[in-house]
Amino acid sequence: MTREEKLATFRDLTKLPNVKTGRQFADEKSNRARIFIDHPHAYREWIILGPASDRGFWHLESSFRLTGPLEQIPINSSFYLCLHESEFERIG
Repeated sequence: MTREEKLATFRDLTKLPNVKTGRQFADEKSNRARIFIDHPHAYREWIILGPASDRGFWHLESSFRLTGPLEQIPINSSFYLCLHESEFERIG
């Protein structure tokens, strides 16, 4: 069986009701990520917002609220990244 025949068979299977590809299942299952790149905020939990326009790239966000005992107004801080899927892993 050639590669094209295998892909055609796979596409036919994904058209059946209640059958999902691994990527679709992973997208629904977990939207949290841990990044591998050297970034000042790599230790934080990142949320996967969705795929970018380029194949294999994803938009990620990390946000937190800074509050202290003397601060009356909380400060929200958010960071956004666009990373290739090899530069982060999904965590459950």
